[in-house]
Amino acid sequence: MGLPLPMKIKTSILIIFIVFVTIFPTASGNNCSYSVEIETTCAPSAETEDHVGVRFSDSLGNLIVVKHLKNPKLVYAPKAGLKKQAGGAYGGFQRCAIDVFEASGPCMSRRVCSLYLKKVGSDDWRPGWVKVLHRQDGGHAEPVSYTFYFRTFVPENVWYGFDYCHSRGGFRPHAAGFGG
Repeated sequence: MGLPLPMKIKTSILIIFIVFVTIFPTASGNNCSYSVEIETTCAPSAETEDHVGVRFSDSLGNLIVVKHLKNPKLVYAPKAGLKKQAGGAYGGFQRCAIDVFEASGPCMSRRVCSLYLKKVGSDDWRPGWVKVLHRQDGGHAEPVSYTFYFRTFVPENVWYGFDYCHSRGGFRPHAAGFGG
């Protein structure tokens, strides 16, 4: 005959759990904190008040998407000072500034090798470079990505950036066909 019914159910549940953890490893709560540093160039009209998103991944396909970067921390500002948005808060992405944003998601065991930005709105915005740091326990941040050099205006409403994970051609930024 076969296994008693309760044993079949236990075995089925165990198999489903193993398959689920194998296919969706981040479901086990293995999340990490990251900081995303973004420099806006000093070119005229380089700043933006538009919503900016970021998506980055490693070569294993671990992916983090932040559709709207919020609550910037200013790392560097030019001597002339920066404009504040309505309400008196610093909104980030000002000319000649370096901002840092927080993100969390699956822990990446390999270097971040793909990074795209998405600007939603009609302002011109010209980032200089972007890099990702892993926020360790205790607050120390360790670089975990290449430095992605944009130095060009980001087009509207498309994911625009680099994929060094699967790149065969040059290292020029390009639009990608991601949804959302």
